[in-house]
Amino acid sequence: MNINMNNKIETISCPYCRKHESISWAKENGFTAVKCLNCGLIYVNPRPCLSLIDEAVKKGIHCETNNKRVVITHRVASKVNFYKKIIRNMFDDVWCSEKKISWLDVGAGFGEIVEAVSMLAPDGSKIEGLEPMEPKRICAEKRGLIMKNGYLNNVEEKFNFLSLINVFSHIPDFDIFLKDVKRILLPNGEFFMETGNIADLDNKNEVPMELDLPDHLVFAGEKHIINYLNRNGFSIVNIKKRRKDDLINFVKNIIKKTMGRKVFLKAPYTSKYRTMLIRARLNS
Repeated sequence: MNINMNNKIETISCPYCRKHESISWAKENGFTAVKCLNCGLIYVNPRPCLSLIDEAVKKGIHCETNNKRVVITHRVASKVNFYKKIIRNMFDDVWCSEKKISWLDVGAGFGEIVEAVSMLAPDGSKIEGLEPMEPKRICAEKRGLIMKNGYLNNVEEKFNFLSLINVFSHIPDFDIFLKDVKRILLPNGEFFMETGNIADLDNKNEVPMELDLPDHLVFAGEKHIINYLNRNGFSIVNIKKRRKDDLINFVKNIIKKTMGRKVFLKAPYTSKYRTMLIRARLNS
């Protein structure tokens, strides 16, 4: 790992296979996403140093360049029922058992997943969120949700389930993250995550949204996620995939384009991009 003289940007090896050979894959906001020539993972390189990544996560503001970028966004109420339906279907055996559970949503944001799981879990269950970005956490707490501050490596409690919804790309080293997941999961605990398969695409033009560099640091494919989980002691229970390049997303991209955003307009239902929903169980 090489850090330049101003200590803001560092050059890294591939976060998946640790090799150094890569080619440029996409450029955005003054940063480059490269594709590893060994394993195919896509990642920002050079990237902001870890201290800047931490600062951006906590404040919701990127200051790596002279142009500050705010990424706090806002609560999306429709996500609650959307994910309630997904989680109800993918964990139907859990809800049918009617046993009390404990569930931690990591990178909980405004708490939409916490709300969704709370609606499904039996009375007496412990459903909490973990969010380091203060504005988001405070908003969730005002809605009566139980939220923890900080990162997973600071959590000491044990849980039956841990979820990570569209947060993978923000994590600099997923192997290290999964070690903490294993540490806080109870025996036979389960991990549920959602992320895209961007590394499975041929080029950036197949991605039906902005990459949002360097807020997003790493982009995997299906094989990467499965192997990440397997090599860290998890077995896949179920994988479901859904499209992102529907008509609604196409209209949203037209609006973004008129606002000057750098999005590629591709006809609906033509991209190989899929969102992957993965349920995995910790091996005994």
